Amino acid sequence: MGIRRLPDASLRGQIIRAAMSIPVNIVEGRRQESEREFARFLRIALNSGCELEYHLIVARDIGVISERESASLLGEVIEVRRMLHGLLRKLGHTAALPQLDPKKTPPRTPV
Repeated sequence: MGIRRLPDASLRGQIIRAAMSIPVNIVEGRRQESEREFARFLRIALNSGCELEYHLIVARDIGVISERESASLLGEVIEVRRMLHGLLRKLGHTAALPQLDPKKTPPRTPV
């Protein structure tokens, strides 16, 4: 089906906004004067990744994207979050991060 063809325009907009927020915050953070500020923007990007994951789960659960497409997209989001965690760890700014298992995909919830 694809994100472009989601029947719910509101959900589609939320997915697109969350997805775009990730690289925008990385780029904006990189232009900051300190690693501490860069790390702050990386955490915002990470939060956007969590938000995107939630929206994709909702889209899957209400049947507007297929299980297969959902699994693929969620896998990509989880991989991006793992990379952000790694970059934050490399910068030494992981103390305030929640300890999530980035390999875990949430189970399908009944509607």
